[in-house]
Amino acid sequence: MKVFIIGSGSGIPIFGHFNESVLVEEKGCSYLFDAGEPCAATLHTNALLKFYGLEIIRSLPFIDIYSIKSIFISHSDADHIGGLPMLLQVMHLWQKRNVSFRFQPDNSIHLYLPSETIDIFRDLLRVLHLSTLRYKLHIKPLREGCIYSDELVRVSAIRNSHIRNNGSFSFILSSRDKRVAYSGDLGSELETADLVGEYVDLLIVECAHFNPERLREVLRKLERNIGMVIVTHIHPSLYGREKEMEKNFSESLNCKVIIAKDHLKIEL
Repeated sequence: MKVFIIGSGSGIPIFGHFNESVLVEEKGCSYLFDAGEPCAATLHTNALLKFYGLEIIRSLPFIDIYSIKSIFISHSDADHIGGLPMLLQVMHLWQKRNVSFRFQPDNSIHLYLPSETIDIFRDLLRVLHLSTLRYKLHIKPLREGCIYSDELVRVSAIRNSHIRNNGSFSFILSSRDKRVAYSGDLGSELETADLVGEYVDLLIVECAHFNPERLREVLRKLERNIGMVIVTHIHPSLYGREKEMEKNFSESLNCKVIIAKDHLKIEL
C-alpha cells in the first residue's frame, strides 16, 4: 500500500503546503481523501508530460487519475473541496485522447459528500458546465459506518465535531492487512482517539485547529495502537518548522512521526 500526501496545508496555503488532499493506492487502485486546490494539477502533471513525450518532474507523484475508484470529501470547507471541480474536469477532458483513458471496468467513479452539500454541488457542476461528463459520476451521501467496499478495501466514516451540524467526517480505510486512519478536520484533538480504537498502521492527523503540544499529549496515550503518524494540514504558523516539530514529537513518542509536506510518499 502506498500513501501520497498531495496537499499538506490548511486554510492559507503556500508553496510546499497546498490545500489538503491524500491519496491511498492499493494494488493499482486509488482512493482520494479530500480534494483541496490544486490536487488536479499535482495528480495529473506527470501523466500529461509523459503523454506528450516531455520530461517528467521527479518530485511529483506519478498517478493514473483513472485508477481512482472513489473520492471522499470530509467536509465542505473550501480548502478540502476547492480542487474537486477541476479534478472532475481534468478527468472529463483527458478522456478525449483515446479510449484507454477510462475508469475500469465501467468508466464510473464514486464521490462521497456530506448530505447537505449534494444538491448545492450538483448546481455548481451545472454552473461550471460539468453536469454532463464523459464518465459516470455516482454522488452519494456520507453517513457513519461502512460507506464503501470493493475487492481490495473497505472505507468507514466517523462523524466529528469540526462542523456543528455534523457535516464533518473522519475515515478509516482497511485492506486485507493494513489500516489507515485519516482525520480530516477535527473539533478537538481528543477526537483522534475515535480513530485509534483498534491498531492502525498509519494515522494521518491534522494540526491546524489545536496546537502540537495538545496533539502530542493525546498521541502519547494512543501510541501503542499506532504504527506511524503523519501530521498534516498544519497551521500556517508552523510552516517552515517541520524539522523542529518532528524533533519534538520524536522526543515524546515511540512511534515514527513525520510532519508532512506536499508530495510525501509512504509505503506500508
